[in-house]
Amino acid sequence: MKILHINTAQQGGAALCARRIHEALVKAGEDSKMLFAEGSELPEGIEGAIAKKDECLWIKIPVLRSIIWRLIHYLPFLMNAEKLQEQVDEANSKHLYLHIPLSQYKNIAEHPLIRWADVIHLHWVSGFIDYPTFFKKVRKPIIWTLHDKYPAVGLQHYSSVFFPIPDKLKSLDDFCKKIKRESLVKAENLNIVAISKMMEGICQNSDVLRGFPITLIHNGIDGNSFKLYNKKECRKKLGLLPDASIFLFSSYNIHDPNKGLCRLIEALDKMDVPNKMLVCIGMSFEPIQEASFPIILTGLLTSYTRLSKYYSAADYFISNSYEETFGQTLLESLACGTPVITTPCSGSHDLINQENGVVCSDFTVEALVGGIKLAMSRTYIPERIREDVINRFSYDKIAKQYLDLYFRVLGEKQ
Repeated sequence: MKILHINTAQQGGAALCARRIHEALVKAGEDSKMLFAEGSELPEGIEGAIAKKDECLWIKIPVLRSIIWRLIHYLPFLMNAEKLQEQVDEANSKHLYLHIPLSQYKNIAEHPLIRWADVIHLHWVSGFIDYPTFFKKVRKPIIWTLHDKYPAVGLQHYSSVFFPIPDKLKSLDDFCKKIKRESLVKAENLNIVAISKMMEGICQNSDVLRGFPITLIHNGIDGNSFKLYNKKECRKKLGLLPDASIFLFSSYNIHDPNKGLCRLIEALDKMDVPNKMLVCIGMSFEPIQEASFPIILTGLLTSYTRLSKYYSAADYFISNSYEETFGQTLLESLACGTPVITTPCSGSHDLINQENGVVCSDFTVEALVGGIKLAMSRTYIPERIREDVINRFSYDKIAKQYLDLYFRVLGEKQ
């Protein structure tokens, strides 16, 4: 079977998940490749391609451009996608993550890898897949793993009471929902994959995705990449306090307001925990707020071994996000034997039980303080935490679930 995974970027959580699924399928003997929009060269060991942007029409005459803007509900595809995206970004005063479902990759359906594949597996494709042309032209089975809410809603990737869309963009948000729905119903064989039970419910209740088949397949973890190491030895090698209560936080951008680092620092400041330390993994573009305890910034880490040692060195991993689709870092922490304290966002209830962590009651600082206290009152066994998560979420199991889905949509037997 020939499977093509499509993802906009080569970095980030969705890209990592896509690569791990691809690698697990290759390991299982399947012919799997990847197609990206970004990057100058393919990641090491990945077979596939980086797509090139199409030449698109953009009307230069201001008066005519204004007319087309007024007629956008009827002539959306004459708009230059990048220009429209710029207007969305300029109107977005709340620093939300917003995208339109149009792009300049209008001919991507003709790409040689799409012609080659038996199954097209979409991942995080904003700014890459042009909905109206792609879903009309591609007449092969499409599997779409939803790494966030974007395919189920309008402009937003985070869509909740915590991230309301600006009033000035609500009409465009409705327009995007309409374009998505009208595009997706033209797909010949579209199957949605929800990676948590909460996301499965969101898909079932979405005006955009209603009626499409939905399969629940969780994200997986590579137990060979994320391992349990000796806590004392890791602390010594990493230069961490040997006897401290160490809390670990991780985000691609640690200042992302969705991830809640400021609330975490405030919660730890409120707690009477002697000799505590916070370690933050991820990129940092601005100063960290002052705290009464040491905060260590590691920067963005790509080595699985080094990441595993930080996870193993910590007493607790804290995920304080307002929204997650599943929470890949939670899986990584558990695979390293470290208990998790998390907010009640999507995926947390699929992953966390009394043996491996705590799900906080809500998203407030007070709830986080309560969750930390509860976790610190319990005894956790690292080896048991790791064994449980590998048994439930190993990529061998996840790859088998995807293979079952591929064969099902192709109408074939294994």
